[in-house]
Amino acid sequence: MTLRVVAFTDESVAQLGVQALLARDPSFHLICVCPNQAELFASLKHHPDVILYSFRSDQELSVVRNLRRAAQSSAIVLWSREFSPELVHHALELGIRGFLSTTASPQTVKECLHACGARDTWMERSLSVALLNAPPLSLSRRLSQLIGLLVQGLKNKEIAAALSISEGTVKAYLTTLFEKVGAKDRFELALFGMKNLGSLHEHVHEPADPHVDTNFDTKDVLVTRPRRAAASLRRTRRPVV
Repeated sequence: MTLRVVAFTDESVAQLGVQALLARDPSFHLICVCPNQAELFASLKHHPDVILYSFRSDQELSVVRNLRRAAQSSAIVLWSREFSPELVHHALELGIRGFLSTTASPQTVKECLHACGARDTWMERSLSVALLNAPPLSLSRRLSQLIGLLVQGLKNKEIAAALSISEGTVKAYLTTLFEKVGAKDRFELALFGMKNLGSLHEHVHEPADPHVDTNFDTKDVLVTRPRRAAASLRRTRRPVV
């Protein structure tokens, strides 16, 4: 089976690399390498089997979501230098099939594309091990409160006012949360909160802003990873050891 592939990257060296790697391989039909998102979405009329998407920022998840909707029959592979566990969990929920490192060997790139073209979920062993070995997280009431406010889009100063603590304390709590959750920025931490803390309700007396919801559970929170991600990992081509 010849896989029809569309690739997206705005880096000229990466564009040349993809062309050199796939254009001469008879198992692939490289439709195009798109340098911008407008050309990428225009190329979907060719109905590619696999879309290789160069992914550099968590803010691009909205683009990936739109791409998933526009190309429902195509397998999407994210191509990036690194992936955090939280980002992978969220991407799996969006229906992303593959996670490929920019440091992967040419043979690994081809293996990933073939696996995703066959509708398998694929990622490199180190990433799958990191996801499967991620332990449950026990969060205190205060940390749970802070994540809930972060999900609402509040800034550090607003969070401090709502919880009646200093802005410096908010920053210290955020540092702790980044380490516990494994998130590298506020966006990933908010994703974590939306998936895991949406049903918590603990009342905080007299919030500074009546429009801010500071209701969370009074007990400590045990947060577990989504089951769907673990189930998807069982379909990877590479065995987890």
